[in-house]
Amino acid sequence: MRKKKRKGLLSQHIKAGYPHLKASSGLPEWLLPEGSLNETADEVDDSGLLMMARPLRMADGAERLANNDVVLSTMSAEAWQQAIANWPHLSELRAVIEVFLEVSGTVTAQFPRIRSKIEPMVICRSMAVLLYAPLVDEGESVLGEIAGALGSDATDPAQLIRTYADAVIREDITNLERVNEIIIRQSAWSKWAAEVEHQVLSCRNTPRLIAVTPPLSSGLASILASMIEEGQDGPGGDHPEHPGNQMPAQ
Repeated sequence: MRKKKRKGLLSQHIKAGYPHLKASSGLPEWLLPEGSLNETADEVDDSGLLMMARPLRMADGAERLANNDVVLSTMSAEAWQQAIANWPHLSELRAVIEVFLEVSGTVTAQFPRIRSKIEPMVICRSMAVLLYAPLVDEGESVLGEIAGALGSDATDPAQLIRTYADAVIREDITNLERVNEIIIRQSAWSKWAAEVEHQVLSCRNTPRLIAVTPPLSSGLASILASMIEEGQDGPGGDHPEHPGNQMPAQ
């Protein structure tokens, strides 16, 4: 039986700060649920988090947190908000996450058709870099090169993700390979992507990216209200717009 990993201090700090980060970035409650992140942080634990931090030279700060037994959950909400507000990449977080989730299903749907031309894991690693690079100082160089290869704009990371997804859909193998070559050439990002792949594949927990169906649209709410006024029961449990139906976990 696989031994359960110790829940380290670094993962505790991440879990303490995540609700404040989510609130400050404007991410909706149903997106990237807190419980799912907590489970994943416990599974990966400090050892995995530090392995992912080292290629991009972020391990020094991460190791200080991992060795600091003052858990940051004791910080006030105001202190968290101020610290997060000072993060220079906060404005990019919501946009890149939302567009990543918007295109990822379409991208992965192409894998059976495209795998004879390019390995799907190459696309997954490239998408991971495009998602994470806008959130760290070390991402500027790799985003600039990728934007040049795709004819996109490095200052608009969300659009760059869309441009890459379009290349997958068009089966633009030449440019997909160019992006992969750029990541390989920037060895820190290549090592980071490989470590992320290792952690994802070895993790027993599959993170849920969607918690529940987003809030009812005004149109659907009006329909339901009208049906109630007319004395009807509303849509059946198997109706695709039934409010109790959850979106499938991603």
